Amino acid sequence: MGARPTSPVALPGEALTTHEDEQGCLRTRPAQRKPGATHGRVPHPLSRRTLFRAGLAAAAVSVTAGCAFQKPEEAASSAASPDAQAVLKLATGFAIQNLVPLKTGFWGNEFGYAELLLRPQPDGNPTNWLLKDAVNESDRTWRLSLKEGITFQNGNPLGAEQLAALMTWHLANNKTVTEQLPGATVVVDQDKSLLLTTQAPTPGLRNILADEACFTVFDLTSYEGAGDDPQKLIDAKIYTGPYVPVSLSDEKLVMTVNPTYWNGTPGLGGVEVLFVSDAGARIKAVQNGEVDIALYPPTQQAKSLEGDTRAKFSLGEPGGPSFCLTMNVAKPVLAEAKVRRALLRLIDYKALATDVMQGFYEPVSSFYDPKLPYAIDIWKTDVAEAEQLLGEAGATKSDNGWLLSSGEPIAFELLTYPQQPDSDTLALALQAQFKEHGIRVTIRQVSDTTAEMEGSNWDIGVVSNGTVSFGGNPIPPLQRYYRTGGNRNYSHISDPELDALIDELAVTLDETAAKDLLVKIQQRIGDQGYNGFCGRRRPAVVVGQRVPNYTPQHALIWVDASTRVGA
Repeated sequence: MGARPTSPVALPGEALTTHEDEQGCLRTRPAQRKPGATHGRVPHPLSRRTLFRAGLAAAAVSVTAGCAFQKPEEAASSAASPDAQAVLKLATGFAIQNLVPLKTGFWGNEFGYAELLLRPQPDGNPTNWLLKDAVNESDRTWRLSLKEGITFQNGNPLGAEQLAALMTWHLANNKTVTEQLPGATVVVDQDKSLLLTTQAPTPGLRNILADEACFTVFDLTSYEGAGDDPQKLIDAKIYTGPYVPVSLSDEKLVMTVNPTYWNGTPGLGGVEVLFVSDAGARIKAVQNGEVDIALYPPTQQAKSLEGDTRAKFSLGEPGGPSFCLTMNVAKPVLAEAKVRRALLRLIDYKALATDVMQGFYEPVSSFYDPKLPYAIDIWKTDVAEAEQLLGEAGATKSDNGWLLSSGEPIAFELLTYPQQPDSDTLALALQAQFKEHGIRVTIRQVSDTTAEMEGSNWDIGVVSNGTVSFGGNPIPPLQRYYRTGGNRNYSHISDPELDALIDELAVTLDETAAKDLLVKIQQRIGDQGYNGFCGRRRPAVVVGQRVPNYTPQHALIWVDASTRVGA
């Protein structure tokens, strides 16, 4: 189930997994629960204000009248919903156990009960949410300006003093924050803005403020009074979002409208999030009219809904690459860079996207979303080049396939996991493709790829490792997965040249220099064949008749104040 985060702390008996969402953003989720069980998720960014601003227009997310998403500041002025009293019902495969901020509170911005300081965007440049602005005044000092009139759901105000205390608490208690901002401090300035001071230049600060794992906003005083007791947290109403949790069970979370929401009247009368572990059951619930939206549908089920008037697949725009072919470079068969590069050249990326995944994926060629200004192509299909690379590595082709110079066959094992059914589908296709070229592949499905990859007895994992953080920052994934000693460097990569590039990027504020470093990093990863990806997955949900125009958006914020029900 992807890579286990080091920052979060799992609940008893719970497995956590860090993986990319449908836009290729890293996020932390628990393992898929068994029916009746509950799980939570524990939390887990470049430039001055304009660093890594997209030079090309980002893919637009469809906005329609029936179920529209708008910028938070636009919600209050939007037209009334066709049914403003309607209760929106969603079914998800992940269950929320409680509302503890550092365990499951970050679900809040996805389902409308919590909010972030900034809002992530497809181009990597977050927009305002609870903050009016975040500006770097020097390489180590940022000025944060909070919007006025914000209150928590319990009526307590969110002012500069409360926010400073909360951010200081995160800096001390949230391991994801301390990992990215060690030694940082926050104080209130005379004009009631906040001054955030870091120990080193932090080009990704705005992305950190837009990361669900970092600075989820809640009423610290009320939380400390309630503790981690599930019912006391519900009663405390510690968040700021448009919808207020009123009950939480093993089966669902129920929310009502926040009558004092700071940004106008929300577009729904309430929200219910049902916890349904089986993907087929979630889709069936939409078909039966029991829920409006089924989250995380398997791609292979899309064709079965063609012509169904009760439920349909709704697709967003593809983002970054999906399903990383994570290679264990410590294994002899994968120790040689030319062999790894050859394997990646043998993959038919177009066939994976258009044939295997039925056109619901886009072919992959770049390490990042190709719309980002620093993305370059590093992967391609080239059988002739692959065979040349294998020959240069001392391999020979026989009637039994390719053999290493040692005489051992070039053969490896692919790991998959059931929580992501697409991983099995892709692995079977890869197995067939490699067989055509004399490479033997076996497939092993495991319940927890994290536990497996923390050991040494594995070759390649088909896992969900994204290339940017939830907030849009490329730095943390590079540090975790590719730097020597990274806390999720399960590939055992140890490359001083790559380390130096990543370290320089982490403190580079100049936009042009940062872009150049990112290009060099991608070139190094491609030249060494450290990993590949299977495609660019399009975010998908299954929608019912009440929300025919609902479209999943970047970062998978499923519900906000502007969400509407109706045709």
